[in-house]
Amino acid sequence: MWFYRISPLAFATLAFGESHYFFSGFFAGSTIVGVTFDDATSTLSLVNNITTQATSGSKWIAIDARKQNIYVATTGAFQSYAITANKSLEFSTEIALSSDCQNANYLTAASASNYTVFGTPYSTGCSTQAVSVDDSGALKMVTANLTYNSKAGVHGIDLSPDNAFVYSGDDMGNAVWVHSYDQETQTATEIQYLAAPSGANPRHLAVHPNGEWVYVIYEEANSLAIYKRDNFTGLLTDTNTTYSLLPSNITDLSSYWSDEAKFSIPSTNSSTTSPKYLITGTRSHSTSILGYTSAFALDPITGAITEQLFITPTTGSGGSANAVSPAPFSEEYYAITDSGSNFLEMWKIGDDGKSAAAVAHLGLNGAPANVVWTN
Repeated sequence: MWFYRISPLAFATLAFGESHYFFSGFFAGSTIVGVTFDDATSTLSLVNNITTQATSGSKWIAIDARKQNIYVATTGAFQSYAITANKSLEFSTEIALSSDCQNANYLTAASASNYTVFGTPYSTGCSTQAVSVDDSGALKMVTANLTYNSKAGVHGIDLSPDNAFVYSGDDMGNAVWVHSYDQETQTATEIQYLAAPSGANPRHLAVHPNGEWVYVIYEEANSLAIYKRDNFTGLLTDTNTTYSLLPSNITDLSSYWSDEAKFSIPSTNSSTTSPKYLITGTRSHSTSILGYTSAFALDPITGAITEQLFITPTTGSGGSANAVSPAPFSEEYYAITDSGSNFLEMWKIGDDGKSAAAVAHLGLNGAPANVVWTN
């Protein structure tokens, strides 16, 4: 994978001031890039090319709550990198995966001490691993395995607000799983298995910050499912309510595969800590067919969906991505990756909340997977 070389002076000029910074991983190669978005001029700029030890790609990256480390899912391993003063990355540690679970696919990190990282290989019968970190946030050792049945192939996970429960989207086994995790004893226990409707295939999911809801992407059904959550037991109830992530005139669902759901992030000067939107991404199977993005309005008190605001075509198919990454500086902005046509875009939700459009585009010589923001 080849990228432009950027001078340190250019990086320093762009990375500070009006700009906001994020990292993007790629499905192949050994590069992670640093990108800035200037919300005053609506421009994306490639400012940092970082060579990593993830030689077979960084198929998913996650950032820790303290924004001091990046965690990388690459073939055969989970890796940790410290974020340096100039917003580059320095390799720290690696957790090797077993020979039959090499397809490292997804990572998420606990939001508070002990800052445990959970990593998932995407293959039949593979466990999600709970990995401890040292004082700096570097990956240390596997402390527990979150096990599934032999038909399971988990693609995405998320944590409860108190980090005591882990929710898993079982794409291959067509189910949603719930595990408890005790941060002190570092033990995991399966507490619930919920079979999904035929032809659903849960992929990624998002636990509302108030703990009342889990929103699940049904990849094959191209819909968003609503699960009610018990804040005490962690158990889920399927409400049997779904929203289509495709326009009503599209009847051939097999041409699409829905991907991602993420909450918008209230800014630090916001009067509420409750997200305003839930944002989704849907890919098409062909680069000649556009994917879609949708957003849902959320009740500021209950966290329940009050309205599906729009379903609008993305500017490309999304490829294997169309991963949405809401910006931390404004709930109206979110990034989208397109690995089918090798670009990143910034999108903005309109003032009326009823539409969204790309406001900046950055072409790349590689297939971006997902992005994480530092500011």
